[in-house]
Amino acid sequence: MKNKRALVTVVIPTYNRARFLPRAIKSILKQKSKRWKLLIIDDGSKDKTRKVVRRFQKKSSKIRYVRFKKNHGVSYALRKALSMVDTKYFAQLDADDWYEKNTIRECLKAMRKSSGRVAMVYGNEKVWKMKKGKPRYQKTKKKKQFKGKYDFITYHPMIYPRFYRKSALVSVGGWSTKVPYKGRFAEDRQILLKLAGRYKFKWINKPLYNRLRHSKNNSRTANNKKYAKVTRHLYKSALKRWGNKYKPVFKRVNGRLKVGRLKKRKKRR
Repeated sequence: MKNKRALVTVVIPTYNRARFLPRAIKSILKQKSKRWKLLIIDDGSKDKTRKVVRRFQKKSSKIRYVRFKKNHGVSYALRKALSMVDTKYFAQLDADDWYEKNTIRECLKAMRKSSGRVAMVYGNEKVWKMKKGKPRYQKTKKKKQFKGKYDFITYHPMIYPRFYRKSALVSVGGWSTKVPYKGRFAEDRQILLKLAGRYKFKWINKPLYNRLRHSKNNSRTANNKKYAKVTRHLYKSALKRWGNKYKPVFKRVNGRLKVGRLKKRKKRR
């Protein structure tokens, strides 16, 4: 297995997450499948991120570290990462989260059984919350198989892990910074809505991802207004690309703006 080439590049975009990063990196090093590379994109961190990564690079030659001089935002970081990835698959791992030991193996297995029309596979997630400086397990969120693009557009939870077919990402142009706040928010929705219009997603009914909730999450309440602006833009743009047959009816879910339902547009006479 050691001599077999990597099939997936796991990309960790990070900004001032030195505290959480070791857990994320260790989860990749412990993968049952060894057919991976790890690309860490440091988006101008001002903490000890470089020092943390260098320590792990001494343990594995499969870890590549790229640092930007200044912070550009997560969409910019992922867009640059896509241009550097030379494997068939591209998987994103947030710096404060971590994989299960069988995540890469299960995702590769699902992709190999799928046609080229499947752009991404995902699974269920375990949710953790920081309490007294340690992650505490809360619950496991079971996701579902989407029937199509309109089924996905009214689905509120985010899906993890996002294990992409690289060629699909390239075909839709990757992540864009030409959106509100230059792609600093909802980069996951952005790329998934791009892909949903052309490809299918496949659900693996197993827990494959660990998501950590803490006070510094990008999706914290303080950013709700920014997310709302981005959400309106992304969904309206997607529906327009898909033929403008529906218009979104938005609603608030736990303070966050979501698409509650789709309303069919009246045909012009």
